[in-house]
Amino acid sequence: MISNEETIRLARKVSELLKPYMAVQENLFRPSLRKILRFPGIYRPVDYGANGDILRKLLEELAEVKSAIRRDLPAASPGEENFLGVLRGYVSLMTGAVAKLLEICGRLGERSRGGSYGKGEYKNDMSALREIQKKHLDAGLKLNAMMKEIASKQSEEDGEK
Repeated sequence: MISNEETIRLARKVSELLKPYMAVQENLFRPSLRKILRFPGIYRPVDYGANGDILRKLLEELAEVKSAIRRDLPAASPGEENFLGVLRGYVSLMTGAVAKLLEICGRLGERSRGGSYGKGEYKNDMSALREIQKKHLDAGLKLNAMMKEIASKQSEEDGEK
């Protein structure tokens, strides 16, 4: 049987992966004066290649986490099995969001080099990304509630000792 610590370690790993994902998203989409006023020396263009590399690395790490969950699931207690199942779904949704963001990042990079990426295509891609992100957020809320429940049970067990 796997321990609560292993389950929590996997959950924390997934939580850590959210930070670079959000940083890339902010880098790509957050409006700033530098992006609006393109003065030489002040304006730094978005590095789509570096952002793409970060997203590809995230996809690899998410695949590793998903594999670890799959490996640990048969040895889990019923409560942990439920949590790991939700965590696996969350990882799958996050993988979809990262993949879509990587696709958008690549297309924006192509456009910055003179390629075509029309406003309509961009809107459709962003709409699809938002839809995935909404499902991802909903799964995250469920996961957070379950994580609190596991932590409180752990506290109760520690208090009884």
